[in-house]
Amino acid sequence: MNRYPLLSIVAFGWLFCTESMAQTLDYEWLNLPCEQYLSCANGCSACNLPDEGSPIFIGTNVVWTGISTCPHPISIADNAVYTEGWPMEAQPTVWVGLSAFALEPLQIDSIVVRHRRSPDGPQRLRISYARNPAQASEMVSDVEVTQQYQESVVTDLGCLDPAVEGGIAALQIRLQAYQGGSGDWQLDAIRVVASPCSAINVGIAENFQRDLNTNQNVVDVLGRSIQGQPAPGVYVGNRKRVQLY
Repeated sequence: MNRYPLLSIVAFGWLFCTESMAQTLDYEWLNLPCEQYLSCANGCSACNLPDEGSPIFIGTNVVWTGISTCPHPISIADNAVYTEGWPMEAQPTVWVGLSAFALEPLQIDSIVVRHRRSPDGPQRLRISYARNPAQASEMVSDVEVTQQYQESVVTDLGCLDPAVEGGIAALQIRLQAYQGGSGDWQLDAIRVVASPCSAINVGIAENFQRDLNTNQNVVDVLGRSIQGQPAPGVYVGNRKRVQLY
């Protein structure tokens, strides 16, 4: 009996299930019917909402604060948003932002920003992230901006769990271009990719605490026995495993 067709079916099914579990939000500023448009006098109209989503991962409209915006086509029905008015140094009152809500536990796998600048545009882009829109965002990336379209990627941003965060979990992303002249920064797309949180994906501190509660002799890297809750450092248990905290 030839088992290869069966193995192929199983592999295809696994791939299909893996893909189907992924949740994405794609902001591409297309010329499509939409509840909220972005437009300007000398450009186009573009949808200011994500193209895709799901009942459990919902993205809001993009907010443009302290800058001027104008969608311009880069291909048929597809626009990039040209933005002007960026400061020499990043300012808390000048930014591009969006929020998203998770109704089930979701791991934020990556944020992908496709962008470029004009010759006299901002030379750097700061990406900030918050796991709660009510909290201050923290910078997770600061990259050079080139005159060719590039993708800046941030990964492994943790799990959003509604059960832990009061029934609804949310995130906020902020983009701040800076350090240029009067030219524009052009934003072509933002993509947020999420997947179900894994029960085995616990933090380093959680792993560490669990291991210390077992009946094993824990020593530091000099071989000295550790009793009780140790200070932050590197420790080795009797199972030859390095534990970090």
